[in-house]
Amino acid sequence: MKNIIRNLLKIILILGVIIIVIFLILLIIKKNKFTYVYDKNFLEKKDFLLLLKELKKYDNLLDNSEDLDLEKYYRFNLPLNSRIVKNLLKKYENKIRKLTGNDKIYLANNFDIEYRKYVLGSYMNKHRDFQIYKKPQYECVLTITNSTDSITNIEGYNISSKPNSLIIVKANGVEHEVTRVNKGERKFLKFIFTETDEIMNL
Repeated sequence: MKNIIRNLLKIILILGVIIIVIFLILLIIKKNKFTYVYDKNFLEKKDFLLLLKELKKYDNLLDNSEDLDLEKYYRFNLPLNSRIVKNLLKKYENKIRKLTGNDKIYLANNFDIEYRKYVLGSYMNKHRDFQIYKKPQYECVLTITNSTDSITNIEGYNISSKPNSLIIVKANGVEHEVTRVNKGERKFLKFIFTETDEIMNL
């Protein structure tokens, strides 16, 4: 009888270890399979209002920052040098870690926070974000204002970005596109979260 109980306990122990191993493997797979996330209400209201107030200081500079993208369709793009904006984004570091399932990432130290504006005719064709760092970075787009008819399409899911919403896409991951703006304009912040500051050897 004792031998039977002993054997049963061994079997239960082995099964328990197998279940734990399977669970850990599934967690790793899930973490590595991150593609994108859309958070409809990213900043707390008071922080979003603070951000709006700070960005107003840069609107004139943004309007004079026409930038040619790789396909020669212009957008407006202004690298920001604002301690307020930087500190606000760092304040939400843990939230971004939870959204991505990666607790090692942080706001990139060597990539500018960019204030961008899309206007009539602006768009981005289907693409995968280029990997800049030795570990794939997380490209973050925080919408500030949006009166356009443009949508972001990711894996067949259409996102009409609302103010204070955040899209995160992992570099070298899922294909996505931004459809052409036929009316209105959209302002947003583009910034990067990364696991390392080491740049890829190109």
